[in-house]
Order: sequence, then structure tokens, then C-alpha cells
Amino acid sequence: MVFLLKFSLFCSVNLLKHYIQYRIKAKGRHGIHSPFIYTFLNECLTTKVDKNFLSSRKKMNYQLKKNESKIEINDFGAGSKRLNNTRKIKEIYKISSSKGKYSLLLYKLAHYYHPKNILEFGTSLGIGTFHLASGNNSGKVTTVEACENTLNEAKRNFTNFKIKNVTAVHSTFDAFLSSSQNRSFDLVYIDGHHDGKALLVYLEKLKPLTHNDTIFILDDIRWSDSMYSAWTTLINDPYYHVSLDFFRMGIILPRKQQVKEHFTIRL
Repeated sequence: MVFLLKFSLFCSVNLLKHYIQYRIKAKGRHGIHSPFIYTFLNECLTTKVDKNFLSSRKKMNYQLKKNESKIEINDFGAGSKRLNNTRKIKEIYKISSSKGKYSLLLYKLAHYYHPKNILEFGTSLGIGTFHLASGNNSGKVTTVEACENTLNEAKRNFTNFKIKNVTAVHSTFDAFLSSSQNRSFDLVYIDGHHDGKALLVYLEKLKPLTHNDTIFILDDIRWSDSMYSAWTTLINDPYYHVSLDFFRMGIILPRKQQVKEHFTIRL
């Protein structure tokens, strides 16, 4: 127990150190000279969110926050630092789901760039999926989740909130990538596994399924030393010419036509 408390304290202190460094470097919409990034900040991030969507979002969040039902979790990734295999829906929502300003970032990206084909790795309860699908209801979202019980909960949410442009796939990420051919995704959101080495492998395997302007959104880039190491590797990878650090989330794009630059952005 003492070890766990010390480990938790270490993680908190380490994360606080990362956050202070992030805040020192982070910029707002001013002082950005790259036309693509300037447009991203001044138009995409200032996208107005539909009032009906906000109402549905509030209702979904409230229902999940109060849901006492339990499910068995088969965690194929690094796992949660704080949850057991038998978990209440409200516990999964509290710890694992995309919420707040970061989920709104997903909505705004989908709404502004109108990606036709979206891929999500790590459905969980479907919160991120809900934002991506609602942001561009003319696009198609393929969401992949290895835990069948969790995926079934997400499917219920899609049905209850009338989200029809989602295809939910019960599969590990590796199996999905091995079976996917002749597909091209315009936006990829990775929120699962939480292991840096695995993340780099997935991104390498995704190259034939994506293109020069694909937007890659990576969640929990500071979840562990492994994840942050992978993020640092991606920032320096010559394949990705644009990288944006939003503290919890990171975004990378190939964009070969652009000079390689990294931006730390205050969301």
C-alpha cells in the first residue's frame, strides 16, 4: 500500500512538472506564422458547437456519470492505473472517457475538416465516437474496441442518442490492421493501449491506410514515460511535418508540402 501511494505521488509530481513545462511553452492564437496552423487555431478551434449537440452531450454525460451498473473488462492494452477488471460504468466514465475541452476538440476537428472516413482505436463508452460522428454526420466513423462488454455499452449509447454514422468493430487493433485493405482514413483517433512502443507500431501499420493530409489525434501522450517517449519520437520523426501539443492530446500530420514544425498550443 505504501508503495502504491508513493508511486501515485510520483506520477502526480511528474505530471505537474510536465504541465508547468507545457504552460511555459504554450502559445495562444497569436504569434503563429504558419498559415495552416494559424487557420487551424483561428477557424477550427473557434468553431461554434451546435446547441442541440451540446444538449445531447450533457444528457449523455449525466447518464453515464450516474450509471451504477457493472461490467467485466477485458483490457488488451496497458490497462487502467486505477480500476479493477469489474467496473461500474460511472467509474469507466470518470477515468477513461474523453470529456470536457478535449472531446470538444474532436467535435471541432470533425466539423471543420469534414473527414469522410474516420478511424477510432479505443471506443470505450463511445464518448469520443459520439463527438467525432456528431461533428461530421456526413462522414463515416469506424471505431475499434477489443473488449466486447465495453463495446456493447457504447453501441447502446449510439442507439439511445441516434448516432447512425458509426460502424463498431469488435477486434484488437492489430487484428483490425491486418485485415484492413484498400481503405483510406482522413482522420485517425488513437485512445487505447496506452503503450508507447505499441503506438509507434500502430502508426507504422496505418501508413498504407492514410494519406498526406490525414489528421492523427493521439490521446494521453503523457499517460506514462513510455507514451511521452513515443510522443517525443513522433515530434522528431521526419515523416510527420506538423505536430501540435495540447498537453493531454497530441496531433500529427504528414503534410510533406510544409516545413517541419512543432507547436505547443494552449487549448
